[in-house]
Amino acid sequence: MTDTNVPIGSTLKKIRENKGYTQKEVSDHTMARSTYTKFENDDITPTLSKYLAILDHMDMSHEEFIYLLNDFELGQKETILYLFKQLDKNPTLELIYEIIEKGELLVQDRYDQLTLDILNACRGYAVLFEEQNLAKAKDYAQEVWNRMETLDKWYLAELHIINSILYLFDSDTAALFTERALETLTQYQHLDEARNLKISFLLHLTNLLMMDQKYEQALFYIKQMETESARMDYAVMLATALVRKEVCMKKVDDTSEPGLIDRAVRIFDSLDKQNLKESVLKDPENFLNLYSQYPADEIKDELITN
Repeated sequence: MTDTNVPIGSTLKKIRENKGYTQKEVSDHTMARSTYTKFENDDITPTLSKYLAILDHMDMSHEEFIYLLNDFELGQKETILYLFKQLDKNPTLELIYEIIEKGELLVQDRYDQLTLDILNACRGYAVLFEEQNLAKAKDYAQEVWNRMETLDKWYLAELHIINSILYLFDSDTAALFTERALETLTQYQHLDEARNLKISFLLHLTNLLMMDQKYEQALFYIKQMETESARMDYAVMLATALVRKEVCMKKVDDTSEPGLIDRAVRIFDSLDKQNLKESVLKDPENFLNLYSQYPADEIKDELITN
């Protein structure tokens, strides 16, 4: 959040005037014009309902307004959470250490449980990248799960964290958690963040299922990943789903859809993602699997947002 001493009223006034709205138009039927004038003068603070009504009449979301209050910058915690969410698409070692650095600075200044959870999740990722030590990474993931398992409900922030530690569990348990997450995410169907997170859950779960050689079950989720990636026009994840689909279909002697890996390679060619293409051709079964014994210097820059 922005500093509470930032003058909200003057910012509201500037936005209103830039949009060409009058005080009467913004206050509308939700409050008296004189009350709104006091808000703009920072004489009083609007209630939550009036604040949301003001933003609605000025065609602005809460997120954009906070961003403007911070002079087109994210706050310290918002930056950490934003970067952490990028790991769903772009889990590079560089990004992981950037999050750790910023998170450690924040928790030195104040207690923040979500940031502590993110730090442990990222430290687990760092171990996977640098040491390929799944057992050691699980020690960090367990620290996160100790809190997550006490919560009655998971919201988007918690779902991002659960997704990042899915490797802590056996594949059957991970599948149960993924189903719970997918059901929750359907309630956020109009948010791109939720749809991206759904694909990321499917990516992580199919990693685990394939490692356990549960190819039929993996295919069930890979097909969902394929459908969602196509719907989101997310070419990298669509190609990844095609690679995994062909690998699993071959394992179960299903030859009904030949050439899926070739399609994925063509997608990577069209996106000029030669590192992804080379990784597919080298080892399609472990393609983008952070949990396999994959050389860290080869995987750390592979999953790039398209």
